[in-house]
Amino acid sequence: MAEYADVRASVALGAAAMCLSVLSANADEFATRVVSFSPAPGQFVNHPAFSDPALALGPPRGGGTYGADNTKVVSLGGFGGTITLGFDRMVMDDPGNPLGLDAIVFGNAVWVGGNANRRFAEPGVIEISRDMNGNGIADDPWYVIPGTHLTEPSARLTTRTWDSDTADPVYPPANPAWIPPEREGVWTTTGYLLPPPIGDDVVLVNPNGLNALVEGVYGYADCSPTLILGDTDADNSVDDPAIAAEEFYTIPHDPARVGIEPGFGTRGGKGGGGDAFDIAWAVDPVTNLPAHLDRFDFIRITTAVDRVDMTFGEVSTEISGVAIIRAIAVRRPADWNHDGAVNSQDFFDFLASFFAGDADFNHSGATDSQDFFDFLTAFFAG
Repeated sequence: MAEYADVRASVALGAAAMCLSVLSANADEFATRVVSFSPAPGQFVNHPAFSDPALALGPPRGGGTYGADNTKVVSLGGFGGTITLGFDRMVMDDPGNPLGLDAIVFGNAVWVGGNANRRFAEPGVIEISRDMNGNGIADDPWYVIPGTHLTEPSARLTTRTWDSDTADPVYPPANPAWIPPEREGVWTTTGYLLPPPIGDDVVLVNPNGLNALVEGVYGYADCSPTLILGDTDADNSVDDPAIAAEEFYTIPHDPARVGIEPGFGTRGGKGGGGDAFDIAWAVDPVTNLPAHLDRFDFIRITTAVDRVDMTFGEVSTEISGVAIIRAIAVRRPADWNHDGAVNSQDFFDFLASFFAGDADFNHSGATDSQDFFDFLTAFFAG
């Protein structure tokens, strides 16, 4: 885990209370059941606040971009630690969703010093599967979301051997507290080991540069912050206290852009953060060819970095929830304030954003005169 300094003894009580609220929530928009859970060795795999896989169900709990809220995360442990989740319904590939994205995985990553190009992140590989035989146990073929760096998944498939009785050259020697429940002796974990620069350091740095606007690492779990519920502009303060988790955490941000924007919310917000992906990205891990899936029933998330830091401990993906992205009504491009109409208020609101440098209307990665002219064209077209 990356945020160890914030852990307190009271976290366990908070996690238990959150579990009760999750069970009572309307979880249709989120993963609803744990199909399987098999953590790898790690410092929190036996901690009661971080070892309950049910913490990955229902809506996430966000702490914002500066500090995670760790009262609702399950730790997958080191390399190959994995969790498989199911839903109350199939997750469809809907090109009509914002940017065509279909689901969001939430973890506890944060920005370092407020810079979105530097993140305390512990990436996990995402896989999806159809329940073709209808038995509900996730024994059908799995397909990989390759993200930006897993271009040939078959070449990165790696098996890690563990021995609870022998001093490990990387993990702490024979530390019983790190051994997952019901594991002893020799066993293995298997997963896709992400290549450099992912996992080279405890801080994930955008390979495009510290001042980049285009994100260079995405398509993986636990890479982006989970916002505080109701923080619709990602400034770490709540400005919409009435918004429900089912709405807020089902709005994606653009994973290819640095930061948490642009927004697609019906109330004008940017959404709740997390790491969104498109079902259409999935590939067959053997052939590396597109899977051509139109839906999925199960999602599997696996720690994809094999690293231990002397200060922070092992890299271990944490999961706080998985959401189905909510379809939105068709919105005209010049409806800048998302109120359902194109009028003079949109023009004035766009101008305010433009002069604040936050009006990338054409998604070019910068706010410039072309955005202004493109907005005017759309505005006068209605």
